[in-house]
Amino acid sequence: MKAHSIYVEEKTVYRCTCKAEFDDIGRAEAHLRHPPQERAKMSRPKKRTPPRKESRPIGLTGLEMPESSP
Repeated sequence: MKAHSIYVEEKTVYRCTCKAEFDDIGRAEAHLRHPPQERAKMSRPKKRTPPRKESRPIGLTGLEMPESSP
């Protein structure tokens, strides 16, 4: 039977401010050179939609209607 041994393994983790974690320095540097695009900050031109033509009843209570004289 083989004897067991315990050893300490030190691991370096590279963290970006965008909360991405990398075990390899090469991947971390590649991330800094070409960071992923954040979807929330991307601004796309808004499509102009024609105004909706909906018929809404307009209440004229409290307003004086001009009387037409024949």
